[in-house]
Parts: sequence; structure tokens; C-alpha cells
Amino acid sequence: MLKIIHGQETGAVGADLSYTEGRGPLGRALLRLARWLRARHAGRYMQAQNRHLDIGCGDGYFLRRSPCAECFGLDKDMGDKVTDSLDFPDGYFDCVTMLAVIEHVPDPKPMLSEIHRVLAPGGRLILTTPKEAADALISLYARDVDEIHEIYYTTDTLKELTEGLFELQAHHTFFLGLNQVFCLVRK
Repeated sequence: MLKIIHGQETGAVGADLSYTEGRGPLGRALLRLARWLRARHAGRYMQAQNRHLDIGCGDGYFLRRSPCAECFGLDKDMGDKVTDSLDFPDGYFDCVTMLAVIEHVPDPKPMLSEIHRVLAPGGRLILTTPKEAADALISLYARDVDEIHEIYYTTDTLKELTEGLFELQAHHTFFLGLNQVFCLVRK
């Protein structure tokens, strides 16, 4: 787990992103651009609060941009087991983010229930995910995209998935309409 408390990093070193180095110049540039765009658009919904959890934090890029005082990052590439059981107390976080993660989860409902548990009432869940139309572009820099993306979400399918847990507060697309960000609030 990566922790950033009042600007001081502790815990695991950010995930190994050497997978970007095996790609050509176009692939590396597109991955860097996509990461920056996801962070920029998700950041619109961030507020200066106490605690932020980023699931699938990679090397901690987005956490380092967080306005929150205490930031925690989990990533399978750092050895974290990110499942439907999070080792945090009820209502511990003001914000949970998953940038380009939910589309990789085969059954996200248990994870969303657990995120609901660790979010404070009124806390925000901020997600970014590609649209299905993004496959053509993603396939330029990622092999077997059909095998790594479990599902593509629309506003309707995400509302259905989070019914009873979260209320959709905002949604917009970015990167030529191929990616989207959802801001949900814990009920």
C-alpha cells in the first residue's frame, strides 16, 4: 500500500510501470496522455478533504495530485490484494477513486459494496472508464484488449450496477468522447 500523509510518502513504492517501456513511441505517448487526461478529468470532482483511497493507483501519479490530507493507494502490481474486502474501518474515506479500473473487474458489485462501506456518508466515488468505441485506439498500444476489459459501461448500466449504494452526481466524456468519468455519491 502506498500512503501519502501531508505530502510524506510511506509504504510501498509505486507500481512497476515497465510495461509502458515495451511499447513503441506512439503507445508510450498515448498511455502518458491517457493517464494525464484521466487524472485531470477525475480531479474536477475532488475536494480538499481528509482521506482519499485510490484503487488501482499504479505508480501513485493521481494520489500525488490529490487535494486530500491523507491518501492511500492500492494496486495489484504492488502486491496489494484488491478484492471485496478492504482493510479499513466503516466510513473511513471521504473519496474513493478507480481510474481505468472497473472495466477490468469481472464482478464489480461486491467491490462496490465494500467501497460503499468504507466511504463516509455523502462521500464520493469517482470512476473513469473507456467506452467500447475506444477499443480501436487502445488496440494500437495494448494487445488483447478484448481479454483485459470485462465490460464497458454506459450511464444506464452504471446506475443499475450502483443502485441502492450510490447516486450518480455527474458524468462527462473526454478524449474525443472515448473515455468517461462518473462521480457518484454514497447514499
